[in-house]
Amino acid sequence: MVKGKKRLARYSLSLSDDSRLRRLAEVRMPLWQWIAACVVLTAFVFFMAGLLLAFTPMRRLMPGYMEEATRNLTVENMMRLDSLQNAYEKDRAYVENILTVFDTDREPTDSASLVVNPKPMTADSVMARTPEEEKFIKMMEQREKYNISILAPLAAEGMMFNPLSDECTITEASRKKNAAEVVVASESPLSAIADGVVIDAYYSPSDGGNVVVMQHGKGFASRISRLGNLLVGRGDLVQAGQIVAFPQTGSGRDSSRVILEIWRNGDALVPYEVIGRN
Repeated sequence: MVKGKKRLARYSLSLSDDSRLRRLAEVRMPLWQWIAACVVLTAFVFFMAGLLLAFTPMRRLMPGYMEEATRNLTVENMMRLDSLQNAYEKDRAYVENILTVFDTDREPTDSASLVVNPKPMTADSVMARTPEEEKFIKMMEQREKYNISILAPLAAEGMMFNPLSDECTITEASRKKNAAEVVVASESPLSAIADGVVIDAYYSPSDGGNVVVMQHGKGFASRISRLGNLLVGRGDLVQAGQIVAFPQTGSGRDSSRVILEIWRNGDALVPYEVIGRN
């Protein structure tokens, strides 16, 4: 007896007209063909939907869709918000400094705890300079290079500056530099060059010792580095000639030399020319 081949089961999909008892269409296929057909049909539907959303105005109905103009405006507003945040932080720090100056009940603290670690700016947060900006900066740097010796004495007019110490002198090699190297007598106290307020006092390994930064009148500021013991802290009011620190102790060459820097409205001056007018 010969056994016949097993026939595959077929599934049909028919369309009929019941009112006339007539079959209009019928499709018969195995199960795997029906599955394949469903997969192809689903892929086709998704493909057509993607085309409609990508190349027709229907894409505006998608959640989160943003027009190009709206996106550019959003980026611009975010940059403005970041700038406002930075300005707010600076103003808040200024107000806190003023409150500290007028707080007569505050307790003196160790100057090492006053070191400020500013938040570094990432490369992504800084926009690249344009060629026009680079050209302008180079022009101003060149002009500043030739005019610094003339601008410094004029900037100091109307201000009287005291020397750092009764027994000190600016080295010959640094008399034309913005960072003047001042030789002081051993254990000779160092004083403020003008009335003002201490805006920072901290220890800096890179500067070779303690540092005092003071804000004076008429936009002047001074910075004395490579110091030994400090006698003032952030927020202290100082007067011209008031002792603020002592030089470092030791037998090394740098122990009797401190660095003095002076600015006016952010412009670096030559200390020897400024103090030399007194």
